[in-house]
Amino acid sequence: MPLVFHRDGRPIHPPLGLYDGLKVVLESMVSYIEKEVPKKTLKFWRLQSPRHFHGGEWNQNGSCLFNEPLREDELDMWFDPSNNEVNKEARMLNRVIEEALHGTDIRVLDLTGLSEFRADAHPAVWLGKKDAVEIWGQDCMHWCLPGVPDTWVDILSELITDSLKTRH
Repeated sequence: MPLVFHRDGRPIHPPLGLYDGLKVVLESMVSYIEKEVPKKTLKFWRLQSPRHFHGGEWNQNGSCLFNEPLREDELDMWFDPSNNEVNKEARMLNRVIEEALHGTDIRVLDLTGLSEFRADAHPAVWLGKKDAVEIWGQDCMHWCLPGVPDTWVDILSELITDSLKTRH
């Protein structure tokens, strides 16, 4: 069943694919932000964080049993859309988002590249119980280990500081 997207309160026909529909949604959101949020307000849009499923999606026995970061030479194998792996969506979505934000005063908070390395930083095997994976499955999407979210906060803080300095 195709997704139904709306423009001006009416369904768009013919139905759009996911990425074309996302473009419509983003255009609407960006237009609203540009029109309704005061120019003096700092605006940031965080791009997608990567997932690290291996061997299938979360509901297809995908796993992320890693205890060390990925190497640089492994990243394209995991995340390049041309490889059609389960983790490709972040890069594809980010391209669409960056296109929608181009030419606006919304700053892009791109944490994807640095986070792609950290396949070891998901809750998958760190939930504290020996049988946690069997009970809860593997969470290869969220982040739990110190380092990744802390780095995100540091980067956001620096962007805010930099933005405030350039305004004066």
